[in-house]
Amino acid sequence: MVQVERYRHFFDDMTGDAWEAFLESIRTSGVIEPIVVTQDLVIVSGHQRVRGCKALEITEILADMRHYESEDSILKDLIETNIRQRGVGNPNPVKLGRCIKELERIYGVEHGGDRKSKPNNSALNQQELADMIGISVDTLQNYKKLTELIPELDDLVQTGMTTPTTARAIMRQLSEEEQIQLISSIPAGEKLTKRKADQYIAQLNSSKAEADQLRSENNRLRNQPQKIKTIAKVKKAVAPLV
Repeated sequence: MVQVERYRHFFDDMTGDAWEAFLESIRTSGVIEPIVVTQDLVIVSGHQRVRGCKALEITEILADMRHYESEDSILKDLIETNIRQRGVGNPNPVKLGRCIKELERIYGVEHGGDRKSKPNNSALNQQELADMIGISVDTLQNYKKLTELIPELDDLVQTGMTTPTTARAIMRQLSEEEQIQLISSIPAGEKLTKRKADQYIAQLNSSKAEADQLRSENNRLRNQPQKIKTIAKVKKAVAPLV
């Protein structure tokens, strides 16, 4: 069943001013909307409300118990409910990408928006899923790409040390080894900006071009003696005819 660790795979806990405002709301108005739990008392919707009550030492909370027949039905409700409550502005774009990929799997969405046959006839295409979330198909695909980042780049995006746009550009233009080298070149605590990434990529491309030119010149020089030797043999062969 879905545990807190599973929830945190898709969503971050509230922090900062938003969390303080949330606690103040519970303190002054209580928890208005019941949380949703499974028949096994696993939280599907309401992780932050429960967390807030614990922080305020509130020992009771209203709960709506629902019967779920599968793990996927729980995941579907967990993801969709939290996206609706938080809005598309999930502060963690990588985790929003995970939500989208999981919903695609559950709904049977194929690349290009094709449908895959499902017993419950719940299959969607990409446009329908994007409309359900409230974003364009292009934006949906961009979020999904963030789930393919190498761990080092994934960490920079999730901690706000680089932007999703910069991360996608780096992933598109550099090999994994080159990405690691770029990240290693950034001093600790400094953000990996688009400008820094562009400078690194430009320098790398320049070095590659110089290396290619050098290899080409070496190959030309390596083949030149053979040509001279071949010409000498031809002259020797025709000499008796002169």
